[in-house]
Amino acid sequence: MQRLPSPAVTPPTRGTCGYGLLLALLWPALGTTQVPTLSLADTTTALVTEALAANQGLKAEQAGVARQLAELDRARARYAPSLDFSARYTRADGGRTIEFPLGDLLNPVYAALDAQLVAQGHPAQFPRIANQQFTFIRQREQETTLTLTQPLYDARLGAGRDAAQAELRASTASSEAYAVRLARDLKQAYYAWLRARAGQVVLQETEALATENLRINDSLFRAGKVTEDRVFRARADLLEVEQQVLEMRNADGQLAVYVNALRAKPGNTPLPEALVVPGDLALVDDAALSPAALQPIALAARAELKQLDAAIDGARASGRAARAAFQPQVGLQLTTGIQGTRYGFSADERFALASVVVKFNLFSGGADRAGLAVAAARLDEARARREDATFQVNREVQQAVEDFLVQRASLRTAEQRVFAAQGAFRIVSRKRDLGAANQAEFIDARRTLTAARLNIDGTRLGALSALAQLDYALGRTPSGIDTGITP
Repeated sequence: MQRLPSPAVTPPTRGTCGYGLLLALLWPALGTTQVPTLSLADTTTALVTEALAANQGLKAEQAGVARQLAELDRARARYAPSLDFSARYTRADGGRTIEFPLGDLLNPVYAALDAQLVAQGHPAQFPRIANQQFTFIRQREQETTLTLTQPLYDARLGAGRDAAQAELRASTASSEAYAVRLARDLKQAYYAWLRARAGQVVLQETEALATENLRINDSLFRAGKVTEDRVFRARADLLEVEQQVLEMRNADGQLAVYVNALRAKPGNTPLPEALVVPGDLALVDDAALSPAALQPIALAARAELKQLDAAIDGARASGRAARAAFQPQVGLQLTTGIQGTRYGFSADERFALASVVVKFNLFSGGADRAGLAVAAARLDEARARREDATFQVNREVQQAVEDFLVQRASLRTAEQRVFAAQGAFRIVSRKRDLGAANQAEFIDARRTLTAARLNIDGTRLGALSALAQLDYALGRTPSGIDTGITP
């Protein structure tokens, strides 16, 4: 493998963070690889926008919001009157009959009257009547009605509407929280991928150094200037670096698959490489990075807390619904239609009914009392969860601020570490070429330089990851990004 040139290093200037050196170390040239030109802010904004538009988990959250919105519409609709149409046509055969002895009652009377008429010389005039038989079920019958029902008083309706509104707010807050969490996860995964890419550059340059070291020691051994153990040691060092390259490539591939999964893309979809600049870490003034100042902002903005506030309101609405079981329900019912053995609109077939219905449950086996206890326990649970979440949010803000400040402050130390490691490696390399340095000394200097270069990449991208965590802790969504939530 061709040896690649190491980036030029100059001592850090007192009072500065040496960002030029950091950028040179973060994106060294590798063969024909082009230096990224996209800004980190634009790249992460584009990736997060794709994720918010395509992530299936977020779509499921948004579908939940739509479902709760429909539930609220249904709760509100219970205030409106309902109109039902009913039509029934019946054909019957058999069934019970009613015997009415009309003939047995009237025929003796008619016979006596006819006898008197005959005695007076008049003909009989009264007929004989047969007993009557009526079927209990009509052979044909129809009933067609329109029924209007309007609740006049029902305390459950208001409680149900308020509970549905609380569920909608909770679902909306849950969707917002998922979107913010998705943005954080995607940013952190992308930063880790950038770190793996930069690590590959460093390790492949290191692999070139280890290959060159093996060649030099092999030449020295053939010339009889060193013993063969130096060749074996150089070969073992090269194999160690090759193993690290394979591990870094594996991490690169896995992180790329994860980033693509978050934005619902195939795992082998190429990711854009962004250029990290000092301004990416200068987004917040140090004076504003105070947990005491940021914690109230987080408590007002975090969607998780809004979700728990909605849960508290929902528990209160459940309590009102439970108390409504001890109150009467009053409704108005108007029914009109036609009924009879045939369809018609005559006075004999038309009818109309108007009713005021009052319903009050007298005994339910203790279920209503239990409902009150359930609502009270639910309210206590929601309040306790809200208090615990408040503590967790304050802790997350404090930890995120401290992590970001530590990572950013470590950049200067990481820069000086690279400068010192490169200086030591340059001197040991010259001593090795002259045969004045042993192999262990050279390999130790090489490992120190590699670790320092990997550390500066990790420190910078770790600071960016900590900044993403701080944005999440404060409940922020990326600027200009629509979460797609329509309550």
